[in-house]
Amino acid sequence: MLLSVFSALLHFQSVSPALPDSGYVIVKEIRLTGNRKTKDFIIRRELDFTEGDTLWQSSLSERIEKNRRKVFNTNLFVTADAKVDQTNPKEAIVEFDLREQWYILGFPIFQLADRNFNEWWYERNRDLSRTIYGVNLRHYNVRGRAEQLRVNLEFGFARYLEFAYRIPYIDRKRKLGVTVGASYNTTKNLAYRTDADKLVYLKGEDLLRERFYANVIFRRRNKYYDFQNLELRYATHTIADTVARINPNYFLNGRTRQKYFLASYGYTYDFRDKAQYPLRGFTFSAVLNRYGLLPGDDIDLTDLTVGFNRYKPLGGRWYFGMAAEAKTSYPQRQPYLQTRGLGYLNDLVRGYELFTIDGQHYAYIRNTLRYQLYDKKIFLKPLRKIRQFNTLPIEIYPNVFVDGGQSWNQYNKLNNSRFANHFLFGYGVGLDVVTWYNAVLRFHYAFTRDGVGGFRFNVAREF
Repeated sequence: MLLSVFSALLHFQSVSPALPDSGYVIVKEIRLTGNRKTKDFIIRRELDFTEGDTLWQSSLSERIEKNRRKVFNTNLFVTADAKVDQTNPKEAIVEFDLREQWYILGFPIFQLADRNFNEWWYERNRDLSRTIYGVNLRHYNVRGRAEQLRVNLEFGFARYLEFAYRIPYIDRKRKLGVTVGASYNTTKNLAYRTDADKLVYLKGEDLLRERFYANVIFRRRNKYYDFQNLELRYATHTIADTVARINPNYFLNGRTRQKYFLASYGYTYDFRDKAQYPLRGFTFSAVLNRYGLLPGDDIDLTDLTVGFNRYKPLGGRWYFGMAAEAKTSYPQRQPYLQTRGLGYLNDLVRGYELFTIDGQHYAYIRNTLRYQLYDKKIFLKPLRKIRQFNTLPIEIYPNVFVDGGQSWNQYNKLNNSRFANHFLFGYGVGLDVVTWYNAVLRFHYAFTRDGVGGFRFNVAREF
């Protein structure tokens, strides 16, 4: 019912009826320039108006800007500009001037095997043997239809082979898409347990873990802002006898193999001004995972994660951002591999990046006050003939932040956890740099609730 209401409201806003007064204009033409590879229909799919529609003159600029942002958020373009020609006051010619990205990216991989740079630097003594090398191949716009191809070939500390192909639309109404993929991973160095909120590793000459999965994801996009995903996955994990002996809870009951089918449903409503580094808008997301669909599966687990982000301009160059997320999972007794609380990926309280606080449930909220110190697009004359690289966008945001959260673990004594079942509080100052191809560099100095401080660094390509 809720999804139907969302869709009805968005449809109502998309086309304004012709009104017998001078407060509206007719869209005479939509012009697209600069999209040398991208098909027109991929861009027009993002627009909530078409030729012949009527738009209110009083909100025309705001409407065009909203659509420009949606086109830019496809992540197909370095820049996306829009302008309106109203030579005839009752007609509008809308033009989108686009600068496409370099869609085929093939680059060498040299990365750390640890959760993040800070763990490798402080906890692993900057051990260069804990590195992964290989090649990462991406094509973000196959056939000019926003289809994506991903191939990973990684070796070294861990071996990782991955293939995935995503087709955004497979139906005439351009609402349903599909992704197919497979992955194979082996490692001789494994985090087999957590002790005192730190990962404990085992290193051997033989393989300690082997993983394989194959999946298919169906993605439905009813209108512009809401997305639904349904994933079906088969996965199998195998560990060495040594791992099962020293941590019989890794797969539970001392098992050395875990195979299962997974069904996952996710819903996202994304109303941000720009996905790369939002300053306005909000997102809501919910993901329900069911591990173990068949009687012969080696796991029986259900988890639900709900998140809400809010981004608000405060006036001038000041902006406020809030991110909140909560997860619950059942039953309480779970394999160590699936018991994930705070400290994994981006689910953390800043200041605690060096810790993994396992738990069956968690919740956190992060609050950030940003100041836009710099926002420019620099034209690089030496690269003037290469449209994909001759414009360098740079945004700089000094910020202050305050975070809070908690991870609940019924078996925290098994891990000697200091932080599970206790409220965590972190705060600090930072600097974010946003640049080419959605790259965001984050530098911050954070303090824990105990007043312990440290410098943290992270770089990611965000969407």
